[in-house]
Amino acid sequence: MTISKYYRQLNPVVTEKVNHVERMRGHLREVYLTEEKVKAEDYEAAIVIGWYELHERELDSKSGITDKTLKVLESNPQVLESGKRIAEYVLKTNSSLAGAQAEQYGRASTKLTKFWTSYGATNKTPKTDILIGTMRFSLKIGPAQLMSGGKSESTATFYAAIKNTSQSLQKNQQFKKVEGILESFVTSTLAPSQLRGIIKSGENEVVNAGEAAHKQCMTELGLLFEQSPEFKVAFAREAMSGFEKFGESDAAAAEYMLVSSHDGNTVKIKSVYDDAYCSYIADKMKLQARFKTSGRVLKGKKTGEYNFWSVVSLIVNAMDEEMDAYNNGEILTEVRLFKNLTAKVKGFFSRVWSKATKFFKKSTMSMMKFLGAEPSVTHRGLDSKDINFD
Repeated sequence: MTISKYYRQLNPVVTEKVNHVERMRGHLREVYLTEEKVKAEDYEAAIVIGWYELHERELDSKSGITDKTLKVLESNPQVLESGKRIAEYVLKTNSSLAGAQAEQYGRASTKLTKFWTSYGATNKTPKTDILIGTMRFSLKIGPAQLMSGGKSESTATFYAAIKNTSQSLQKNQQFKKVEGILESFVTSTLAPSQLRGIIKSGENEVVNAGEAAHKQCMTELGLLFEQSPEFKVAFAREAMSGFEKFGESDAAAAEYMLVSSHDGNTVKIKSVYDDAYCSYIADKMKLQARFKTSGRVLKGKKTGEYNFWSVVSLIVNAMDEEMDAYNNGEILTEVRLFKNLTAKVKGFFSRVWSKATKFFKKSTMSMMKFLGAEPSVTHRGLDSKDINFD
C-alpha cells in the first residue's frame, strides 16, 4: 500500500482545498470497521481457503471452517487475499504437499496426556492451527500469545519444561520459589463487578493476594529464566508445540511455526525442533502474570458479575520485522505511516530554515541576495535616507 493518496505536492499547482486529516481519519475508520472483527482463527481459515483455491477445489466439510467464519471473511476480502499469499508460500516451499488436504484444526477433538492431566490441567485447545497433509502449523500473525494458561495449565507447562531440562534444576532454590508462587495462583472466583475497580480499591483479600502472586511470579520466574537459559528455551518450546500436553506425534501438537505479516507478503516457516529458533523466541517473549476475566451469564442474560482467575501469558512477535511495521495491527500501520511522513516533512523544513537562518546571519547583503532583492537608495538631504527593497 502506497501513501501517495494521502498527500499532495508540497507546492501544489492546483489550489483545491483538501482536508488531509479527515481523509486519513476516514480511511482509518474504514480499515478499523473491518479489521476489528477479524481474529487469528479467521486468518487460519483464509489460508485453508487459499489452499483450496490453489488446487481448484470446492470448499468442503473437511476444511474445518464454520459458516460463521465464512461470513466474517466475506466482508474482509483483504484477509482472504493474505490467506492465499500465505498458502502460496507454503506450497512453494513445500512442494511435496501439493494435493494434500488442508484443515483448520483449532476446534478439533483432542486428548491430553496423563502427564498433563496429573497437574489438573483440562484445556484441550490444540497448538496446531492448520493441518496440511502431515505438516502441523501454529499460525502467528504479528504480536501473539504462545500461551495464556491458568494455574493448572501454567503449572503443567512449568513441569514440562523441567522434564526436558537438567533434573538438578529442581534442587535450585529459585525453582522452589516459583513452584510455591504458582501454587498460590487464584483459580476461578466470582466477583460482584468488573475487576478493575476491585483491584483499585484494595479491599478484596483474594484479589490482593492474587495481584501479589502475579508480581512475584513475573519477578521470580523471570529470574529463573535468566539463571537457566536451558529451562527458558524448554518452557518456550512447550508453549509453542504442546509436545508434552498432547504427545509429540499427536496432530494437536504443532511442529512448525507459520509466521506472517498481516498482508501475507512476508512469511516464514520455522521448526520447533530448531534450538536456535526456540532460543530466539525465548529471548523475545514477554512474560506476564495477571487476572483473566469473563462476564457471568445466566439463562442467556448478563448478571453483571465476573469470573476471574490467574494466568501466565507469554507474548511474542515471532515476525520480528512486524514489531516496527504493525505493532497491534493494520490500524497502527496506517497511523505510523502518516506520522513518519509528517515527521519527515517537518524535518525537511526544519533543516531548510536552519540553513537559511545561518545564511542570514552572515550579512544583510546575504539576506538580500537570498531573497533576490536589490536595494534602491534615495537621498533626502544630508540626514535622511530610505532603503526600499523591490
